[in-house]
Amino acid sequence: MIVPMRKLSLLIFYRDYQAFLGELREKGVVHIHENKKRSAEDEELKHKFAVIKRIGEMIKQLSKRIPETKETFTELLERWSQAMEPKEKLFFYQQVFYAGDRLKEESEVTELDLLTFLENQFKRMEHIDQQIASLEKEGMIYEPWGDLPDEQIGGLQRAGWDLRFFTVPDRKYLPEWEDKYNAFVINQDKGQKYFVTVLPREVEEYPEADVVSFPQMSAEQIRQQVAGLKTEKETVAENLKKIAAFSVEYLKDLKVRICEDTDTLKVKDAAMTLLEDKVIALEGWVPEAIAADTDHWLADKGVAYELEIPTEQDNPPILLKNNKFARLFEFIGELYSLPNYREIDLTPFFAPFFVLFFGFCLGDAGYGLLLLLGITIYKFKAKPAIKPILSLAQWLGISTVIMGIVGGTFFGIQLLDVQVPWMEKMKAYMLDSQQLFNLALIVGAVQIIFGMFLKVANQWKQHGFAAALSTIGWLVLILGEGICYWLSTKGYAMDVPMYVVGAVAGLLIFVFNNVRRNVFINIGAGLWDSYNMVTGLLGDTLSYIRLFALGISSAVLGLVFNDLAMNMSPDVPGVKQLVMLIILLFGHSVNLFMAGLGSFVHPMRLTFVEFYKNAGFEGGGKKYRPYKKRSN
Repeated sequence: MIVPMRKLSLLIFYRDYQAFLGELREKGVVHIHENKKRSAEDEELKHKFAVIKRIGEMIKQLSKRIPETKETFTELLERWSQAMEPKEKLFFYQQVFYAGDRLKEESEVTELDLLTFLENQFKRMEHIDQQIASLEKEGMIYEPWGDLPDEQIGGLQRAGWDLRFFTVPDRKYLPEWEDKYNAFVINQDKGQKYFVTVLPREVEEYPEADVVSFPQMSAEQIRQQVAGLKTEKETVAENLKKIAAFSVEYLKDLKVRICEDTDTLKVKDAAMTLLEDKVIALEGWVPEAIAADTDHWLADKGVAYELEIPTEQDNPPILLKNNKFARLFEFIGELYSLPNYREIDLTPFFAPFFVLFFGFCLGDAGYGLLLLLGITIYKFKAKPAIKPILSLAQWLGISTVIMGIVGGTFFGIQLLDVQVPWMEKMKAYMLDSQQLFNLALIVGAVQIIFGMFLKVANQWKQHGFAAALSTIGWLVLILGEGICYWLSTKGYAMDVPMYVVGAVAGLLIFVFNNVRRNVFINIGAGLWDSYNMVTGLLGDTLSYIRLFALGISSAVLGLVFNDLAMNMSPDVPGVKQLVMLIILLFGHSVNLFMAGLGSFVHPMRLTFVEFYKNAGFEGGGKKYRPYKKRSN
């Protein structure tokens, strides 16, 4: 459900503006209407967003380096610094960890110094990697030649001999070069010959081959430099590991503070000055449920304000309020778009279908049981922030168990073929492949028709009953004719009712699809709408075959891995069981991951394309984000 909003218009005297803004933030209920054009031109705001992006990327990189068990020294430092102000904490941090760097006075320390320091450390590691790659590339030149005797080579050169190194494809190497140029083959690898010539320095004729130029450093010097760079990188990485936990916490706090700054800048850009800059005007939105409390609070603030119902031209922010079950699926809907303010929130309507579709696609009771048990155990020690996602996963696991039983699959084992006495009663509830195929189409048709009912409600709510007549006509045609056909198969005479249903549906589709237009225009529009509906409904219904296809594919792959485990295991006691276990664990892990991914993505696709389209979903809503303090 979309929470109704009230439009709040404020006029504040310029001297009271900053103080009032602070109180407004403390209250934390007003969503300020943004001036997107001015915010897009605000250079300071752009800079803040860039810093937030840098901090987010750094937190991701450092989070991978946090050790599972923090070191005692780091824990002590964190405890000592907990009571410090941000600037004091940063200065303290710098004194402890910036060993070897220039230390700043406390007055010179800025909030971004830590971020810059960490970025430089990662850049240093990247530079080291580039240097190592360059050196190793140079070192590869020496590989075909082995360790070159530098002293002997120098002795030859001092004696007036010229030693040159060549490489040439095998087919182009001429044996006569050995006599003509005093050539010696040193190595042969991958179709190339590596050879040297030893000739007097005054001889200028050489074989037609590629001359090898060696780096200025010797192979040993390159190895030593690479080893030194690797040691340096390990030292930097180890230092980052030691300070990762502390740095992440500091950067998270910094990100919150900068996000608060961006909120303030957006409010600044949204404000309009009136009466020679003496009065500042703001507009915002307040949820209807707390509008009266906000009204009472503003009455004592000495500002001019007005709380009113939004007009048709207004675009209020979206705040969703659903029951405990549907609330778990709100983030899925947000992946596509929030509804606009004047339409129906489809979250509680697609949620049950999404759960069913996931179970249909994964379709293995064993996988579902494993998923359910694993998530339930993990949920006891999980952070509160991710518990709603885990609750959603539990529902998906339950659905998978149920649909796995319906499909008769347990870790790839086909339960319909299992001859166990106590399972015979359960087989009556299991479906074969053809029945599962039919069920997928039936479920798809049900969701599409359900979506059309929601479209009627949406059109009625937004534009009045007349706007929904065309969609009602299609529902009359599909359901009415379907019921008439079913009754005719039972022996009832349904010719006349079928004509009546067709006539009523035809009038609604072709004549009354828009009561404000000319009837002939309506007929033309109805014909075009009919073409789109017929082709669209057919294609949409067939799209639900993917539910059956994914369920069957995961079951077949599970069966294949079971067969591989049985047939590829050596017939040696002990070894056979071990190999079987390895194949089963690996195979079913891969199958569970791939099938689970598809089971989440494809129901989401059916929701956002087939269901949303037939429900007339428009979207484009902006999330309700009140101006408030983000830090604790």
